[in-house]
Amino acid sequence: MSEEAVAKVREFLEKMGLRFKYVEEDKVFVVPFQSEDGRRFNVIVAVRGDWVTTAALAAKKDELPPNLDERKLYELLLRLSFEMNEVTFGLTDKGDVVVHAESHVKALSLENFRIEFASVVFGVDYFAKEIAPNLPRLKPPKDLSRLLYVV
Repeated sequence: MSEEAVAKVREFLEKMGLRFKYVEEDKVFVVPFQSEDGRRFNVIVAVRGDWVTTAALAAKKDELPPNLDERKLYELLLRLSFEMNEVTFGLTDKGDVVVHAESHVKALSLENFRIEFASVVFGVDYFAKEIAPNLPRLKPPKDLSRLLYVV
């Protein structure tokens, strides 16, 4: 199944007109990306068994303010992951902030892949424009949190 998923991802990236490099040993596509404001970053698309993960680095830990309350940052990222559509934040083993999206290979279609890819790019952009400049003052929206308690 994973070879079929690799072929589909390659086809989708080509149809989207994106440049990429495929690293065979890791079954990962590396897509150099440039945001509208000129920031450059890599989006990776990794095929792992029955799952395709799309991810990008939003901020390295050493780029965050040194006096930042990490607990508040992590709480904010968890809340935003819940409150924002299709944007999920995570951490690497080094404490770097990432944005990621997953899709099961059975749900892998061009439209689904475009949405997952775009959500990762949007999340990186959102972090750079909305979160990083406002750390630690940013407050997440409360729309979904509020709705959980509606009776």
